[in-house]
Amino acid sequence: MEGERQRTMDITDLCRSFDYDPQEYIKAGNSMDEVRALILEKQLKEKKPLSVGIVKDEGDKLREAARDGLALRIGLELEKPAPGAKELRSMSLKEIAKECLRIEGVPNASRLSEDEILRQYLTPTSLFAGIMDQTARTVFEKAYTDAQTTYQLWTKRGTLKDFRPTKTYQVGTAGELLLVPQNGELKHDMVNAEEGPQRQLLTFGRQFSMSRQAFINDDVDFIATIPALYAQSARLGINRLVYQTLAKNPAIWDGKLLFSADHANISSVASAPNVEAVSDMRMKMKNQKAAGGEVKLNIPAKFMLVPTALETKAGQFIGSPVDPAQTNPNIKNPFYNSLTIISDAELDDATANGAKEWYISSDQLRAPIQVDYLNGVDMPTIVMKQPPAGQLGYLWDIYIDYGVTVVDFKTVVKNNGQ
Repeated sequence: MEGERQRTMDITDLCRSFDYDPQEYIKAGNSMDEVRALILEKQLKEKKPLSVGIVKDEGDKLREAARDGLALRIGLELEKPAPGAKELRSMSLKEIAKECLRIEGVPNASRLSEDEILRQYLTPTSLFAGIMDQTARTVFEKAYTDAQTTYQLWTKRGTLKDFRPTKTYQVGTAGELLLVPQNGELKHDMVNAEEGPQRQLLTFGRQFSMSRQAFINDDVDFIATIPALYAQSARLGINRLVYQTLAKNPAIWDGKLLFSADHANISSVASAPNVEAVSDMRMKMKNQKAAGGEVKLNIPAKFMLVPTALETKAGQFIGSPVDPAQTNPNIKNPFYNSLTIISDAELDDATANGAKEWYISSDQLRAPIQVDYLNGVDMPTIVMKQPPAGQLGYLWDIYIDYGVTVVDFKTVVKNNGQ
């Protein structure tokens, strides 16, 4: 009787807390645990969680509309412009700035002169400065992505977590698997390996500004062109460094030149791209041996890297089903469509003989050159800053952290040309 009274009291207290009738559970003989489960189930069905939304304030709406309006005005294509962008695209920079100041609560914003706006209110944290910064970043990132570079097509991409020099090792061969007699023991073996290149990041950067005159003159072309020029410069800088590293033939981690007789990666047939030259270069690449062993690596040829001076001739050779050097049309071209041609103007004048030198390289997984980025971030950072005292306008910093390293001499062969 005491237990029944306690069950009745507990169920009654619980049901009243949720505004449910306890009698149906008491009469049914449900235990306290069963009642808890039933009430929880009712709560989930009857009282679903309310959805939470984020309400944009007037400043957020203006920021998005003005940013997209400026983008449309300078000629960028937007898939879905923010509401109001098309109306704001015709407003001058000064008019957008005054509208921003009005929303930020600046008294008499519409009566302020250009100098008053620049001197007192347009800090990097202001609404208008944020619009300018976002537009410049949009232009910058698009121009960086669209830059005409080729290094990314054949080099290996890597990542480093800091700026300290990082050692790498080239793994060689493991010992052959030996015949094990009945009840015999397996013989211990050590994998051959040797110290490889040292990779390290460097920082490359620039700073540019938008002057007071550009703001007063409503020079939106500045936003359309200057960030884009620096973005292209940033990516073209990586491209140049990669091809300079390849063509200048530097000494690498073993103290020898990248292309040398010791590395067996210079073609014996010095000529423009033809069957004999590519055959020799392919053979040299396949006959490279693993570190510390006699095992042939059989490295496949994937890319033909040529200066623009040889681009047409290389295309004619690789794209021809018959050997262009032969007068007999029945002699097939064994390299027909077998290599991907990559032509870059940086090779033309990288050396005194640059217009004649060309290369055969393996796939990206085994690329001879690796480009590392800090934590894998390959997009430069662009940041708006407060200009120095006495300078009116806007200031941006641009910087990127990367390193270019020769990581393998066995996966590339050079032809010195005619």
